[in-house]
Amino acid sequence: MLDELKKIKSLQKRPDGIFGSFMTRPVSHIVAFFSYKAGLNPNFVSFISFVLCVVTVVLLFVIEGYSGYIIAAVIWWIAAIFDAADGDLARYAQKASPFGGWFDSLLDRIKEFIVFSVIGYLAYKRYQTELYLLLGILSVFSNVMSGWVSDTKKLFIDKRTVEVSISKNYSLGMVDTRDFIIIVSLLIAEIRIPIYMYSTIFIIVLVYQIVKFYWKYGVSTMDTTTIEDNNCREQTHE
Repeated sequence: MLDELKKIKSLQKRPDGIFGSFMTRPVSHIVAFFSYKAGLNPNFVSFISFVLCVVTVVLLFVIEGYSGYIIAAVIWWIAAIFDAADGDLARYAQKASPFGGWFDSLLDRIKEFIVFSVIGYLAYKRYQTELYLLLGILSVFSNVMSGWVSDTKKLFIDKRTVEVSISKNYSLGMVDTRDFIIIVSLLIAEIRIPIYMYSTIFIIVLVYQIVKFYWKYGVSTMDTTTIEDNNCREQTHE
């Protein structure tokens, strides 16, 4: 078992999200191992993560008080572990596929729609301030658009790249950062933290992503196209 766990760990992508590296990876490798032994498909593991996230949101409505937040935080953490384990399993079982990446991304976007909409609504219900509904909408926007930018860059980038690199081994991963912020906010019973952060700081991160990609790939592509056009014109005149 230990040799297989070492094999799973060795296949882990680098750099990895810094929060996920310490919050989920130590357990996700074990989940991936037992999922492999049970013959589970990576897409099914992704779906388990999605279901657990939905359960978390439902509990926020059903169970009132601090105990409800604690239970929700634990379940969301387990969901984050399964979300990390699907990739570990896909690489170890050699079942990674374009559809698997698309399916995982789809479920992540749906999670973000649900959880930030609900957090915005619960903050509005608790504090009776309509501003939190707007912050919830902005949080959904920043999450979904950031995910879209990251996913669609694969159309023109073959090699895996990260948006915000911290070191050779760690980066600021969007999904694991989201999970960390949600879990912490539930543990301290302050559900406004995620919508505060994602409606302000992460809007700036989103703009940074877009400008970075446009400058690196859009401008360089236009320059290359211009050079090629000029060369074609010169050859025509010759």
